[in-house]
Amino acid sequence: MPTSYLALHESGELQDRINRALAMLRECRLCPRECRVDRTADQVGHCRTGRRALVSSLSPHFGEEAPLVGRGGSGTIFLTNCNLACLFCQN
Repeated sequence: MPTSYLALHESGELQDRINRALAMLRECRLCPRECRVDRTADQVGHCRTGRRALVSSLSPHFGEEAPLVGRGGSGTIFLTNCNLACLFCQN
């Protein structure tokens, strides 16, 4: 059974996860380009994304193998501005 965000908040785990995510943005290596810009200071690297990524769309996705899809679908999130041209990306 998945842990609810409310339970994560009450236990302090949600804030810990937020802190870890922000720490990763201080010397950004989230993509294969590893540009190491400080996105928390709104610097932009190859992806042209600062501290806050802009989401173009999100939805459940049912086009994968059954173990990946589950009952609710595997999620898809498309970001605005990304120009990384990654080989694995469908954009």
